[in-house]
Amino acid sequence: MSYVIRLEKENFKFSGTHFTIFSPDASERLHGHNYYVSVELEVSSVDEKLGLAFDFNDIKPLVRQECQELDEYVLVPSQSPYIKLERANGNIVVSFKGKVYSFPKEDVRELPLVNITSEELAKYLAEKLGSQIHKGLKVHFLRVTVEESRGQSVTFSKKL
Repeated sequence: MSYVIRLEKENFKFSGTHFTIFSPDASERLHGHNYYVSVELEVSSVDEKLGLAFDFNDIKPLVRQECQELDEYVLVPSQSPYIKLERANGNIVVSFKGKVYSFPKEDVRELPLVNITSEELAKYLAEKLGSQIHKGLKVHFLRVTVEESRGQSVTFSKKL
């Protein structure tokens, strides 16, 4: 027996600019998305006297904060074997197969990912949120869904 709590709020979103690498020689053009995030938390029981698993307000601010950390930034994967990153004159210079992009450092979020994909973003957010969820909440599984456009999403599941 288990309960799955799904939190999907209008303000669980962020806008980001990126390009996805498809192979060592191919990528898409630089573009942006309005990403939407939802979380599912699985618990095996609820408080018998209250009939609830936990206060949803223990989780919602965590999701909002993680979304705000990514909102309105150029998202760059710092672990990609195909991208060269340089820091010069207050800018982050990103090079891939002859393309060179230069962004003001304050407009960039370097993420410890190999690519900026919905898969990688869902895993990244699940790892970040999973480390913040209070163990007293008795959450056994966390699922984070990142939707990059309506009807196109990825869910990453993590046992806590």
